[in-house]
Amino acid sequence: MGTDSKDAIDVALVEFSPVWEEPEANLAVLGDLFDAIFSGGVLPALPDMVVLPEFFAAGFTMNPELAEPAGSPETLGWMKSVSARYGCAVAGSVPVSEAGKRYNRMFFVQPDSGVRPSAHVSSVEPAVHVDFYDKAHLFFGGEEENYTPGTERKVFVFKGWRILPGICFDLRFPGWARNSGHNPYDLYLNIANWPVARNAAADTLIRARSVENVCWSLFCNRTGSDRLLDYSGNSAVIDFRGRSRGKRYGADGVPVLWARMEKAPMLRFREGFPILGKMDENINSI
Repeated sequence: MGTDSKDAIDVALVEFSPVWEEPEANLAVLGDLFDAIFSGGVLPALPDMVVLPEFFAAGFTMNPELAEPAGSPETLGWMKSVSARYGCAVAGSVPVSEAGKRYNRMFFVQPDSGVRPSAHVSSVEPAVHVDFYDKAHLFFGGEEENYTPGTERKVFVFKGWRILPGICFDLRFPGWARNSGHNPYDLYLNIANWPVARNAAADTLIRARSVENVCWSLFCNRTGSDRLLDYSGNSAVIDFRGRSRGKRYGADGVPVLWARMEKAPMLRFREGFPILGKMDENINSI
């Protein structure tokens, strides 16, 4: 894992509409999109981190045949190659099977080196570091019957930023996302298949996660339709004061929300408004 630190990191949230249960086709489209982004001129700056929606390669499927073996998921292999080729972190979730159970697993892949390649590279074994998080709060009406909830809250580290991952329905559980005064995270990262009918709830919840935890928050959601629901993207970058940041661009026909996040102003705000040290640590005993 790269040890370099950056005060500011540039992020690109890809509002991708996957073809239902067609991973190979979806990864081909996303490969062209990455080429477009990193060819330059599409975004204000090349992103340090590219975020993809929940189940970006297959759609929100309950089909057990689409669950990839946890030891060698093909979609993760694609994420590794993209991360190594472009020198960026890549986040997104994949249905995986492990020991007879299925998980909605977010992979966070970053290059071992903090230096962006000067030219496209390919390798059988890309030099990358992989973290993962299994979705803890499964949605009723299908997901909780077909997947196993994760039990471990994790924090990823990227360029000196501490990142708390969440997947879609996790957004509705503030206790799970509670920040800490003695060991705080800097960024809440949520990837989703969040339907358009509940956009107002997502707007409120992602802003609340930033304000109550004095952190940056990212919400990356898909567009298009699947067999049951419609999605409008509605992705968001929210700063530590609860303000919307970023601007939407088009990359190879796909909407991309780009933003630059700065850590130093957040740390100064925490010093002047030290609410993290006053969190209700023993709320269950009240």
